[in-house]
Amino acid sequence: MIHVRARKKLGDFVLEAEIQDEGFICLTGQNGTGKSTLLNIIAGVLKADEGFVKLASNDISNLSMDKKEVILVTPQSYIQHMDVEKHLTWGMNLNGREKNLGQVGKVKSDLGITYSGKLQKLSLGMRERVSLATALLARPRLILVDETFSNIDNRAEFITRFRRLCSESRVEAIFTSQLTEDSAMADHAYVMEKGKSRKLF
Repeated sequence: MIHVRARKKLGDFVLEAEIQDEGFICLTGQNGTGKSTLLNIIAGVLKADEGFVKLASNDISNLSMDKKEVILVTPQSYIQHMDVEKHLTWGMNLNGREKNLGQVGKVKSDLGITYSGKLQKLSLGMRERVSLATALLARPRLILVDETFSNIDNRAEFITRFRRLCSESRVEAIFTSQLTEDSAMADHAYVMEKGKSRKLF
């Protein structure tokens, strides 16, 4: 269960949002409505002016980013000089977990990672698949996916598979999208409008 309530003023823009749900959560809305700002607050990249972030009733608002057990994935969330295999096993090392090549192979297969090479030489969609797989293999409590599904081929199938892997790993997730129809692939959905959140289901 994640419960976040946040208020943040950035120039003329004011974010006043709340999410309280569990599982695989979709956050929709147009550009500039506060989706990324809210995820950055949850991840600890930004500090809210008021509010809190709780995971399983534990307040993680003031923990350092490496202690929150939250991973934020954006289209730029990759280490360009690493090759695919090292990037994936690096994800497992983030939480001090032992390298499990069987698990790496399963995640690669399920998420359609059939290629190798350095990430800087791959397409954006390929890099995003690797970044999302790396986050899963790190086994955080929460993965935040900020517009990172948008450049992936067979996107709906990929999101469905990613959701299943999250469930199997007992990892919760919030993903943002400008497409309201993407909410159909989530357990719960919210829409952001002018900095305010509204629950859809």
